[in-house]
Amino acid sequence: MALLEAVESSQVRVHDLRHELDRARDALDRTDAVLAVADDTLGKAEVAIVQGRRWAPMLAVAAGVVVVGVVAFAIMRRRRREPDYDAA
Repeated sequence: MALLEAVESSQVRVHDLRHELDRARDALDRTDAVLAVADDTLGKAEVAIVQGRRWAPMLAVAAGVVVVGVVAFAIMRRRRREPDYDAA
């Protein structure tokens, strides 16, 4: 009987071990899914950074041109409104 009890005890331990391994496998599957989402997010962030580096200088130049145009327009408008003292 001792041998039979040892075998039954071993079967219970094996069953418990399989249960714990299944739980660990499920946890690893969830971790893998989270890492896949994180990898996708990082890929999108990398694309956004690359595009930002491409477009940032162009936007800065465009903003500079607009500022220069507004300043030039304001100066020309002010000169038109001021009386011309040199003509007299």
